[in-house]
Amino acid sequence: MHTRIYYTFWITIYSLNNVIQKGKAVARSVESPSLLRGRMAGGQNSVFWQNYIILSFQHSAFMGDSSSQQKKVAGRNVFLLGVVSFLNDMSSEIILPILPFFLRGFGAGYTGIGIVGGLIDGFGNLVKVFSGYISDRIGNRKHMVFSGYLISQISKLALSFSGSTAVAGLFVTLDRVGKGIRTSPRDALLAESGMKSGKAFGFHRMMDTLGAVLGTSFSLLLVYMGFQYKNAIFMAAAIGFFAVIPLIFVTETAHPVKKPKITFRLKKFTLFSFFVGLANISYMFFMLRAEILGVQTAIGFYLVFNITYALLSYPFGIIAEKIGKPRSLAAGYIFMTLASLLMFYGETFHILLSGFVMYGLFMSVVEAQQRAFASDLSTSYGFGIGTYHFVFGISTIIGNVVAGVIADISLTLVFAYSALMSFIAAICYTLLRF
Repeated sequence: MHTRIYYTFWITIYSLNNVIQKGKAVARSVESPSLLRGRMAGGQNSVFWQNYIILSFQHSAFMGDSSSQQKKVAGRNVFLLGVVSFLNDMSSEIILPILPFFLRGFGAGYTGIGIVGGLIDGFGNLVKVFSGYISDRIGNRKHMVFSGYLISQISKLALSFSGSTAVAGLFVTLDRVGKGIRTSPRDALLAESGMKSGKAFGFHRMMDTLGAVLGTSFSLLLVYMGFQYKNAIFMAAAIGFFAVIPLIFVTETAHPVKKPKITFRLKKFTLFSFFVGLANISYMFFMLRAEILGVQTAIGFYLVFNITYALLSYPFGIIAEKIGKPRSLAAGYIFMTLASLLMFYGETFHILLSGFVMYGLFMSVVEAQQRAFASDLSTSYGFGIGTYHFVFGISTIIGNVVAGVIADISLTLVFAYSALMSFIAAICYTLLRF
């Protein structure tokens, strides 16, 4: 570096006039290696090396500014993607608290609701591996994220016109396809943000869940005012279309990857996540359990769940970076064990409310940090995170179908099943090394 500065000083004095007159020619020569070789061969070695050293020094001088600019762009991406999720979840969470009761209006049983719950929690994950792989290969994440969000808003609008459980399930599935298309590329944008993964994903889940708090509050208000479920869903869909606007300002961060790869450690983690996914029963079972206290009370509990989820997602992200993600995830599944036990034994207001609070603690840790951990183990972010989502999604669907079958026997037994599976998951996260 010192040698470069030394030569630059003397050569700049010697050839300043020459550089000014031939600046454009120099730029072309630097862009074309063949032209460089021609100039060297043609006896213009001195001019070539003068200009090369000057431009090399100029390039090194501006490297710091470029790095700073990249950090600003990356931080802006995290913020904008958080705003998108805030608006989208505000829309979705108007629908989700009333969805089980909307389906019950069509005569759906626990198994049918369990299947729809499995589709909500798991089906989109089956698409994520393909969207993640494609976004790595083509080096374009932003357009896939945009199209995924748009598909989801269209499906929400169509859901409001559903007339049966089967049709509603179809549009819920379409919504999950949209979620599947967008999630892996979006998570890859977060992973490439330059922030520590725990903080980036924790901030995103915080914004996501703040939108959920507002949406759930609005849902509770609409139910209290006596709105029909289909009209509430229509209003939610209209709000959802605003979520795609901030995506226009997101900066693309991907570069094409010829052959996306999965590391051995990620393979090990994804295989383990299949078992863990079986413990992740749908929120719908919590809502149906709380229905014994009334629909409005159940939605109120769901609001408390989302507030807990929103307030603690980012702090738990910071904690996960300090103590390690496996330990934090073990704690998360202990929260799920406690939530399930409270829902199993409780029938009073305070016990069921405590169950929803514990469920919020579980989600604030696990939902963000499992994704963050998958990104830490990935080299090709889109494909790596997508593979995790794919395996986890299959097990979530299976787990919720099993839970639906159990609920047809006894709803409370669903929570005994969840408590057992969650406790085993917590032990495994404590003992296993990835």
